[in-house]
Amino acid sequence: MHNMKKVWAVLLAGVLAAGTLAGCGGGDGETQVATPGSDGSVSVSTEAGGAGEDGGSAGGADTQVMNVGTKSFGNNYDVQDMGWRWMMADCYEGLYRNANKGDGEEFLLAGAESVDVSEDGTVYTFHLRQNAKWSDGEPVTAHDYEYGWKRLANPEFAYDYASFVYNVVGAEEYNKGTGSADDMMAVALDDYTFQVTLKVADPTFEVKLVATPLYPTRQDIAEAAGDQWGKDWTLCVYNGPFCMTELVEDNKMTWTKNPYYWDADNTHLDAVNWYIVPEDSTMATMFDNGELDQLQTAGDYLAKYRGEADAGNIQLRVTDYPGTIGLRFNGFGNDPSGLMSNVKIRKAIAYSFNKEEMVEAVYGRYKPAYSYVAPGINFDGSSYRSQVDEVVKAEYEEYVDNPEKLQALFQEGLNELGIDTPISEITLTYLSSGSTNEANAEREYLQQTIQQNLGCKVELNTVGDSALFRAERDAGNFDFFNSGWYADYNDPLDFLYTFYTDAYGTSFGGYSNPKYDELVDALTGETDLAKRKEIYQQLEETLLLEDCAFAPIYYSTKEVFLQNWVKDYCTSNFGASAEFYTTYIEGRNS
Repeated sequence: MHNMKKVWAVLLAGVLAAGTLAGCGGGDGETQVATPGSDGSVSVSTEAGGAGEDGGSAGGADTQVMNVGTKSFGNNYDVQDMGWRWMMADCYEGLYRNANKGDGEEFLLAGAESVDVSEDGTVYTFHLRQNAKWSDGEPVTAHDYEYGWKRLANPEFAYDYASFVYNVVGAEEYNKGTGSADDMMAVALDDYTFQVTLKVADPTFEVKLVATPLYPTRQDIAEAAGDQWGKDWTLCVYNGPFCMTELVEDNKMTWTKNPYYWDADNTHLDAVNWYIVPEDSTMATMFDNGELDQLQTAGDYLAKYRGEADAGNIQLRVTDYPGTIGLRFNGFGNDPSGLMSNVKIRKAIAYSFNKEEMVEAVYGRYKPAYSYVAPGINFDGSSYRSQVDEVVKAEYEEYVDNPEKLQALFQEGLNELGIDTPISEITLTYLSSGSTNEANAEREYLQQTIQQNLGCKVELNTVGDSALFRAERDAGNFDFFNSGWYADYNDPLDFLYTFYTDAYGTSFGGYSNPKYDELVDALTGETDLAKRKEIYQQLEETLLLEDCAFAPIYYSTKEVFLQNWVKDYCTSNFGASAEFYTTYIEGRNS
């Protein structure tokens, strides 16, 4: 089980300096190719590259440079802190890697060459690749994994994801101040053998290993950096396919191929250039001009580029992403309407808007959701949703687009609460934030649809930013708010644990049910996958059908447009969002 603060947004870069690291180099508008010497030194030579040069649409032979646009960069390079995982996981590597070439997530050995698991499922012995090195040429050893894992549990650093290792013998005690690092059974048996002993067998353990908090960290480098560790990128070393070699605030970042990476011979790109492009229109123009090789966009641009993909002019990669968005109800007992304690009223709200219509009209993407665990989550080798029916679909279809039946259900709830106020005089408070076109359309759709179908009033409590949103939420100034969850690891439990009592403080609306908690607790040490699936299904039914603590709206998907010259591109739901280590360029200038 885990209890962590969720990272919702990428922060703008706060540590800004261009520099050169041992093992890699960087220059503005150029690709720096690093060549290791026999004495461990590195020589750096410059080759042309970048958007608008040989790396863009100009003539000449193809160069192995990938140009990508994004809205912002991050400023946290500490892998134990989950850091800037969505991008930077391609510069780092753990025991496993997770990648999707378009036909589902694939779980691959990476830093580990093999693993032995004890018969009772509690002892994992990882045999590391002896040719794995950091970008300064030093070997990646089991001691780096031991240090990284024990650093994660070290209470001095207060890492949010420390609970990822709570099932490791001694880890929780160390993290909570009742044990020591020496008692934590994540140890280097020798330079290339890393052994982890669990308290109980856990089928979710291995899938967590692609998450950056469980990556190795160099003790000498981290301790030399001190308070600047994770803040100053020039102090980092990397063990992944690429090294960060340049950062210009609000402008450009460059990764260069890591010559020391154990699979460098099969890493084809020499460089990846990231450009901050705040406006969708500018990004679209750059993509049209061949200055960007990858595009993620929204709104009207989706239709345009889907058409281009249908015509074969570009590629479109659509994958299920492990996120579910919906309404959470006030379970603290201080809701403005005083109605949220009644499940029939919550259900009337949950079924008062048409998911299919909303997904099409408001977002123009995603999939209508009738359950909590997203299709992007696998279980026992395939999508969990392909194995377990969506739990609210049948009941939802009984009520959707039927105002008379919805208002009757709402009235039943009022009667149970002993409230005589006519529905037309009742006001519900909807808390939200954000000012994008999509956020505005979302608010307007929900407000109007709920009012029309239930016959009550919906008052908007709209705030400007996430800090104000949290303040209003924590004060209980809402009946419901729109939010969701994006999974940290590939198992249904990562979703279902979020509603465990007090697991995430106020983030999930104050829901608490002893029955639900008991079902979650029953999963501890349960290795029978059939039993686990049965419990997962019971949890969804309890959460959504019996209690209606969450009203799902959509399952997230990822749409990535690529130039036709981009080959073997991967995404990842649990590692780097764009996995470039297999990608190459062919035909850009033909």
